[in-house]
Amino acid sequence: MTEGSLFNPGFLGATFSWWIGQIVSDSTWRDNMLPGKFESKDQVPGWGRRYKVRIIGLHDQGETEIPSDQLPWAQVMYPVTGGGGQANSGATANLRQGMFVFGFFLDGQEQQVPVIMGVLGNNVQTELATRIGDSRVTNTQPGSLATSGYATPSDGNKDPNTKVPDEGLVINKPKKAEQSEECASPPPGVSVNQFGLRSDKPLSPAQFRDQQSAIAEADARGLTGDERSAFIQKSVADGISARCKEVNSPTSPSQPGATKENVDAVHEQSKADVVRDEYYNRKTVLMSPCNIVNSALKAIQVELENLTKDIDKVLNAAQSYVDAVSNLLGSIQSLISDFACKIAKYMKIVFDKIMEYVMKEINKKLSTTVELLPPNMRNRYYDIKASITELITCLYNKITNNLCPLIEGILDGQIQKQLPPVGLNPKTPVTQICSVEKLTGDLIALHMDEMTTGVNAILNNVNDFLNDVQNELGVVSGLIVGTKDLIGGVSGSITSALSFENIKLNIFGCDLKPNCAASDYYNISTGSGAAEDPQQPRPAEVDKASQGSPVSPQTTEKPFAQPSQNELPLINTINQTSQFLNAI
Repeated sequence: MTEGSLFNPGFLGATFSWWIGQIVSDSTWRDNMLPGKFESKDQVPGWGRRYKVRIIGLHDQGETEIPSDQLPWAQVMYPVTGGGGQANSGATANLRQGMFVFGFFLDGQEQQVPVIMGVLGNNVQTELATRIGDSRVTNTQPGSLATSGYATPSDGNKDPNTKVPDEGLVINKPKKAEQSEECASPPPGVSVNQFGLRSDKPLSPAQFRDQQSAIAEADARGLTGDERSAFIQKSVADGISARCKEVNSPTSPSQPGATKENVDAVHEQSKADVVRDEYYNRKTVLMSPCNIVNSALKAIQVELENLTKDIDKVLNAAQSYVDAVSNLLGSIQSLISDFACKIAKYMKIVFDKIMEYVMKEINKKLSTTVELLPPNMRNRYYDIKASITELITCLYNKITNNLCPLIEGILDGQIQKQLPPVGLNPKTPVTQICSVEKLTGDLIALHMDEMTTGVNAILNNVNDFLNDVQNELGVVSGLIVGTKDLIGGVSGSITSALSFENIKLNIFGCDLKPNCAASDYYNISTGSGAAEDPQQPRPAEVDKASQGSPVSPQTTEKPFAQPSQNELPLINTINQTSQFLNAI
């Protein structure tokens, strides 16, 4: 055939030269491509997606003879399903450093224009090196050349744009081969005994030593029969558990292999699976307009449950592989700070309801005096009542605007008592956060004196006005007796205040009552749900908690915002209003 007249020895494909090689460190070829968005094609530093490949048998294993940056550029052959880019039909090559690729030389025997046809997949059992391009390593340590795609180049010039995604992180701490095999869960279909020991695996040297030690101890105790066998097997299982706990501890030496870099173990769990599962099962508050106060207390209960789980996760991180934190208390403080403001918006509903109750009771007591006043004085009395409403609203706004740091201080004090001592890793960290009734009652108790003093000061001005009217006209005698002590009565009837209904959803008596939702929360995994009745927060318990001694929240110094020149301080506003009341 070589002598045929139609044969052209220079025709492409006459000599097809195969090769197989490994993509070298990306520090030698990544600058050929831009990592992000760009405006013009003229900004592209290189030509096409090309790679540097160290071909087996042609280039030396290390970089002694041919440095990686002097290797020829390798083009990429795309599949017919990927397209060539025309008419916007194309696919991006998904090649990384350390991958083994194969192809052919486009220039035949010249061997200067390699073309990548495909890539060899990595196996999950293959141990990957964490450095690439180091001739001292590759030339002196024979064995597998498999390298991680996140490996650090020998010159330390690692790509700053490369980050391991959550899908690429395993959930078990990497271990040595024998440790990983011992601590791995049995595969499906493999039987285990009551102590979790597999029947398809012989004892390892460490397990054999545990067995021999247990045999000697069983003989010393005089154990026989099934009791002796169970004692030996339990001793072996306890040894396995202790060793696995040690290698999973953050203090144990780290091993390579924290990333998922294979094509076969597609169902191996990753950090993304854990994060997704937590997100799907995280509770989200559902508020109900039927009983807004009770719904707010349930919302606080849901948020406290979320906070408890988050703090437990941080504490567990100190003794397990999953994201062991370097600053444990700092992470918990951040969680408390974020959740304090979430809880504050629901706590504001509670204080607003108390404010509604106080204002309603004040208006009820003052309404009887309006009828006895002369018509020419009623307009002045209306101004007083409007000022009362404004001052009480101002008083409660001052309280609710300061709820975030107070809640943070209360929670911080409660949780600090539950934290383990420094250096101690409990088996099961538990954070017993105070209940929603205790937290709400503590906040009310903290502000009880402030509410009582503020309202009494306001009502004293009303008493002075009515006394002046009484002296002037000789009427209106003793009509507001007990009014100024109203808050003292409220402090003993928080249950009535929280159960107070000012606005009804059904305006007319014949209207059907709305169907109130029973759900307190929902999550993506299971949908909506509600706590059982015995676990629901109760206003009576809030009342009981508010009668106790006020707690002392842990507070931190924070800078105050300076008011503008046109903005008067709150105390000046109250003083001016009081002067106005006295002048009427």
